[in-house]
Amino acid sequence: MQIEPRDTICPTCGGALGVVPVLHHMVCAYVGPQYDFIPADSGYLCPKCRRAIGPNDPACEIIGIAARCAHCGKEMVVSPPARAS
Repeated sequence: MQIEPRDTICPTCGGALGVVPVLHHMVCAYVGPQYDFIPADSGYLCPKCRRAIGPNDPACEIIGIAARCAHCGKEMVVSPPARAS
């Protein structure tokens, strides 16, 4: 399911949405929401390869935004903002 950036309520159950970045770990090609990555002292560990990802790590980039409902757990992609012409 895809939602607009202005949406704050889950279209499935009406619960509150939490918004997080979607990360791409270029070392192993893992792509997932930030909550998939394991918190560590230095930042995060990749859930696929278990390598450390520090702040401003050039091997990890934000490629989008995801949302998850705090009530029903439904996950959805947030549409990118419209470009100005």
